[in-house]
Amino acid sequence: MGTETARSVHGRVDRPILYRWGAWCARRAWRVIAVWALVIVGAGLLVPKFTDSLTGSSLKVDGSDSARVETLLTEKFASPVSEDAVVVFDSTRHTADAPAYRAAVGAAVAALRDQEGVLDIADPYAADDPTLFSEDRRTLLVPVGLGGGERDRQDTVPRIQDTLDDVTADGEGVDVMLTGSSALNAAVVEQQDKDLARAESIGLPIALLVLLAAFGTLVAACLPLLLGVVALVTSFGALGAVSGVVSFDVFSQAVVTMLGLALGIDYCLFAVTRMREELAARKGDVPAAVGATMATAGKAVLFSGCTVIISVAGLLVVRAPVFRTMALGVMIAVAAMLAVATTLLPAVLGLLGPRIDKLAVPGMKRSVRTTDVSRSGWARWTKVVMRRPVLVGGLTGVVLLLAILPAAQLKLGFDVGASAVSDAPAGRGYELVADKFVPGAATPLQIVLDKPAGALDDADLAALEQLTEQLRDNDDVAEVQSVTDVLRQETGGVDAAGLRTLMEAAKQDGEGLGRLIATDGRTTTLAVLPREAADSDASVDLVHWIRDTAVPDTVGERDGTSAFVGGLSAQTVDISEEVSRATPLVLALVLGLSFILLLLAFRSLLLPLSAIVMNLVSVGAAFGLLTLVFQEGHGASLLDFTSGGFIQAYLPLLTFVILFGLSMDYEVFLISRMKEEWGHSRDNTRAVTEGVAHTAKVITAAATIMMVIFAAFMITKVVEVKQMGFALAVAVLVDATLIRVVLVPALMRLLGNSNWWLPGWLDRVLPRVELTEGSAPPPDDAPARDEAARRPREEPAARG
Repeated sequence: MGTETARSVHGRVDRPILYRWGAWCARRAWRVIAVWALVIVGAGLLVPKFTDSLTGSSLKVDGSDSARVETLLTEKFASPVSEDAVVVFDSTRHTADAPAYRAAVGAAVAALRDQEGVLDIADPYAADDPTLFSEDRRTLLVPVGLGGGERDRQDTVPRIQDTLDDVTADGEGVDVMLTGSSALNAAVVEQQDKDLARAESIGLPIALLVLLAAFGTLVAACLPLLLGVVALVTSFGALGAVSGVVSFDVFSQAVVTMLGLALGIDYCLFAVTRMREELAARKGDVPAAVGATMATAGKAVLFSGCTVIISVAGLLVVRAPVFRTMALGVMIAVAAMLAVATTLLPAVLGLLGPRIDKLAVPGMKRSVRTTDVSRSGWARWTKVVMRRPVLVGGLTGVVLLLAILPAAQLKLGFDVGASAVSDAPAGRGYELVADKFVPGAATPLQIVLDKPAGALDDADLAALEQLTEQLRDNDDVAEVQSVTDVLRQETGGVDAAGLRTLMEAAKQDGEGLGRLIATDGRTTTLAVLPREAADSDASVDLVHWIRDTAVPDTVGERDGTSAFVGGLSAQTVDISEEVSRATPLVLALVLGLSFILLLLAFRSLLLPLSAIVMNLVSVGAAFGLLTLVFQEGHGASLLDFTSGGFIQAYLPLLTFVILFGLSMDYEVFLISRMKEEWGHSRDNTRAVTEGVAHTAKVITAAATIMMVIFAAFMITKVVEVKQMGFALAVAVLVDATLIRVVLVPALMRLLGNSNWWLPGWLDRVLPRVELTEGSAPPPDDAPARDEAARRPREEPAARG
């Protein structure tokens, strides 16, 4: 399908809808820009609402054991504590027995009792618990019970820290720090805001230099950068509009920033490149040039953006809010970018017209002029690849296979982020707990025994005591707090009658057992302090042992009684298992929907299949190198991190869908240009060569910009952002070099005319939405193509 499809039976040019839309925007540029000015102002006002509502990384999995624990603790207990945190007091001048130290602790405890969100806190001196004092008695722990959901707790902890700072300002050398899961998350949110600003300050100037090298003029170079920033602001504004009903993870801010800048700049880059070509071909007819740009590059942008949205939408089937909100955030952001690319961009292009080539950079004037791409270096390189497709493609395949192999050893885990916020109170407090106590004291496990059928009886309490003792016998457990200990201490035995007496006395006193047993006597909880940190292999193994061995051996499931394990380590286990469960379903959805979309775009059976295979190869290579660097630790000193021996639990699945969408981005632009040439000549070799020659330069520039932006995020302290930046940068590098300009041409040379084959019955059934149908109408006075040029040519045999 070539130029002739753009003409009607009367010989006039049929204008496809995107052509007419682009020309309309060009003729009414100021109106469109005025509307967008109002949109940008509104979005700018909503950006703070989005950034202020961000929460730390949530590992909650709907329906999991850890989620049940949080629900039961909130709904059934008189003291609905949903998280156990600790306030850490430390001094190099005083011991905990000094009057100044005791005064600081007393003032802090008194202030926190009236603090909103703090449901439980006790004076450590009155409790007389030696486990709360370090061996040198210079560090003291005060357990604190926090209430509310994850977002509520993360809003509360900064206020708690401010209160602690105020009341101990004259503490004569006594430092006080709140630490725990929510405190660490809140600190990570603050740190990531600083890191993102720093990454943007590095990435954007370098991206401008790349654009200058690609275009050679200041106006053309600044336009994609400017519109990329507009797309990012619009995205954040749209996310701010929905943040009142949806809590977004702080990591979504980093992902949207990376993708917003990279895709926004890339989409505009492709359009600006095509606009310059159309202006030269149409002798300065600006509306026609803009219309042709939107009918070609604009249509490819739409399909590319839809592919990214479809890929990310696969995450909606994962039963974890972190994946769903991340998917929603990215989908909204990409939709905002498409709105900018299809409305504001054609208006700006129409307003600039030939002035897009103004302010040429000295020494780069050649890049302004249109050159014969068929004689370019990229055309010569493609001919080399297509003369030896087996040899060149085979060597490239071996290199990619070696990069993919380490991915087989990929291991999931979770880093709480303490190292990234070591300068913040939460990070310092966490390190003190790990050094002077047991690391698990800051993030304990919670085991909830629930009996819906009735109050706990003697048999239930006996099983609970057996479970408590079995936990204490485990070398990975430092301490266990159980209601059976209180019973034995207060009544001399463990039985239901003694429990009822104790609960009645606690009701009269207004304190006592609220943290350990529910008011109806049907639910009780155990606090388990692991010896190792929450994100360690030992703590994860402990969760598995409790669930698979300790609980079945002691509690079992008598009379509907169930035991659930919660806490940060349990959440790590749950989300890892959920990722394993959901991955096949996400893969099936993403690959299946992408195939259908590409089938509509290219009207070919083999091209969508080969595109999916190529994308999987580039993603696999990125995962392999990610495993080699961040899991095995090769290059850790260069990238300034300490390997934990695993990859962040939710990162691989999230990275897969994003990388698949990004890889499809280049595939769409490359193959659509090849399809355009195939429609003109029906010569596979010429179509592949011309397609690569026309797009390789702009794809290389776009890939370089993406790599720069993604690599800039590797300087961050937050490990998941660093890992994501590395994976995306490596994947784009592999995709734009080894895949698009080596492996794809070699494979298409070997497949020959089969690349473009589609069964007749399927061709009749599919709707006509392919990328090159009716695109870019030629000038009305353009001569018709020679019929022989449109006649299919025989493919010479490919040489290995």
